[in-house]
Amino acid sequence: MSKIRIVTDTVSDVPDHLIDELGVTLIPMVIKFGQEEVKDRVEISMPEFLARLTSTKEAVRTSQPSPGEFMAAYRKAAEGGATVVSIQPSMKFSGAYQTACIARDLVADEGIRVEVVDTRNASMGQGWAVIQAARAALAGLSLEQVLERVRFVSDRVRTYLTLDTLSYLQRNGRLGRVQALVGSLLNLKPILQVKEGELALADAAVGAGQVMGRLVATVRRNIREGARVALGVVHVQARERAEQLRQELNRVYEVVETIVTETGPAIAANVGPGGYGAMLYEVD
Repeated sequence: MSKIRIVTDTVSDVPDHLIDELGVTLIPMVIKFGQEEVKDRVEISMPEFLARLTSTKEAVRTSQPSPGEFMAAYRKAAEGGATVVSIQPSMKFSGAYQTACIARDLVADEGIRVEVVDTRNASMGQGWAVIQAARAALAGLSLEQVLERVRFVSDRVRTYLTLDTLSYLQRNGRLGRVQALVGSLLNLKPILQVKEGELALADAAVGAGQVMGRLVATVRRNIREGARVALGVVHVQARERAEQLRQELNRVYEVVETIVTETGPAIAANVGPGGYGAMLYEVD
C-alpha cells in the first residue's frame, strides 16, 4: 500500500473509474435545494439533479462538507499509517479548503499527518492535480515529490469555458470579476477563464455560431500551438459540443492524454445546461 493517500472533493470532476483505479478518497459536496440537502454523486444522479435545477427559479446552492466529514475521510485514507494529501478547489470558489484545514488540525492530535493544497482552480483544473498526485503516490514517490506534482499541475493548468447563460452563476452569487460586465453581455456569449483562483471574462462571441471558434482562439492565445498537453473537456448536457472542442484542440496540440466527462452537480449548479470547456496544461 502506498504510504501517501490522496483525498479530494467532488468539485474535482475526476471520473468515477479513475477515482477507483487510483485509490482516491472522494468527499461529496453538499447540494442545497432550499432547506433540503443532498450529497453530490451519492444521493442524486445527474439527470435527477438537472431536472430539478431547470424546473426552479430558486438558487440551487452548493456547500462544502463539514469538518467531521473531512476528518472521517482523513482517518480512512490514513489507515496503515499513510500520510494524506488533500486537494481542494480555489478558496475563492468554495470553503472546502478552509474546512479541510480545520479537519487537518483536528486529526493531527490523532497522529495523522495531512497536507492541504488549494489548487486555485475547479473541475478538471483541480482534477488533473488529483490524478497526477495519485499516480505519483502509487509510483512510490516521496511526499515532497507528490506535493511538487500538485504544485506543478496547479501552476500550469488553464481553464476556459463558455456558458449558454450567466443566470446560474448570477443567481448563486458566483460571478466574481465578471459581475460588472453582465450588463454588456446581454447579446453575447461569454468565454470565461479561471484567473488568480476566480472567474474572469476572457472573450465574448456574438451568437452561438461563433462560440467554438472564439473558445479555441482563447486557448491558443494562452498555450503555444503544438505544445504537448493533457486535455480535459467537461460539459453539462453538451456532449456533442464537448467532442467538437476535443477534436479542435487535437488539431492544435499534441495531446498525450484526454478525459472527456460530464461535470457533476457541484459544478453544474453554477454553470447550467449547455456549458462546456477545456482544462489543459503543458506536460513536462
